[in-house]
Amino acid sequence: MTIPVLKDLSQRSASADILKTISIIAVVFIHGSHLFPFTPSNLDFDRAHLDFLKNAFRFCVPVFIFIWAYFMEKTTIKKGAGNSLARFYKLLIPFIFWSSVYFLLIANFKQLSVGAIISKHWTGYGWSGQYYFIILFQLLLLFSTIRWIALRFERFVPIIYILSILFYGFITYSHWFQIGIIGKLSYRPFFYWMPYVILGVLYAHKNIFRFSFPAVAVIISPLLILIEIYWLHPPLENIYMLPSVFITSLVLLSSMQSKLTYGNIPPYLGKSIQALANYTLGIFCINPLIIIIVSSLVRRTGFSIEFPGGSILLPLISTIFICSACILLINFIKRIRLGILVAN
Repeated sequence: MTIPVLKDLSQRSASADILKTISIIAVVFIHGSHLFPFTPSNLDFDRAHLDFLKNAFRFCVPVFIFIWAYFMEKTTIKKGAGNSLARFYKLLIPFIFWSSVYFLLIANFKQLSVGAIISKHWTGYGWSGQYYFIILFQLLLLFSTIRWIALRFERFVPIIYILSILFYGFITYSHWFQIGIIGKLSYRPFFYWMPYVILGVLYAHKNIFRFSFPAVAVIISPLLILIEIYWLHPPLENIYMLPSVFITSLVLLSSMQSKLTYGNIPPYLGKSIQALANYTLGIFCINPLIIIIVSSLVRRTGFSIEFPGGSILLPLISTIFICSACILLINFIKRIRLGILVAN
């Protein structure tokens, strides 16, 4: 499977693809930065500090949800309503396939009950990307209703911002997720993601970002998440719900209003961005498989690497390796005409 020639896309906006690329890299970093084990030297972060730094990348799923809603609405504007069910069925195929693969790989068949099969392996807990499918299934089925609501509040975007921050503040600091069934459902129910979907729908109609930030501010905005965690010590069971994650996501998403096109990007970089942006769903599905296989091989060897700076370089190397392996496997799957398993 070859990447389309960039000269044909030179006038196409690259902003959304860049955000998708950054977000999928963040997903892989969160899941797989530990792939190659290291022993911290005196100049390195220890694992606890690395886990803390990972939290800066929690904007990844909110950004994906916003961009998904944006393009869903763009399609609805162009082709009319009624495509949600078709997309639902199209998404169901990779969900069933990859959930079956991971079920066979990680299920403990000696202690398996029907209840455990359903609750653990098919409702968002079976593998590290499965919950994203569960969220999208709900949003697809409810998209017509959500967009109807969104379009009736298009004049109140600043109020939506404020209410969303208050909403995420409440569910984070009221210990909401420590309540029985609410905690078990975690952040899988659709309504936790409604602010992103509503804003994504509205952005498809007009520029809702009446603010802009210097590039440096956009780049360092994820530090806001770390600041909230460090100073306010919120419960981290459902870290995607932090108010700082919402604010950081908005700052990053505001860059979509830039005029950056593929014609402004060096071709080698543009090809990489386009590949990762086009393969986000496939990488979501396959990166746990790469991590499971390689982690198993690494554990058998029992090796651990130690050199100054390893705590920074090895997670980056791990992330690049996983993304590269995913792209190779996605291309192979497409070559054997099973692209529906990895198609965005």
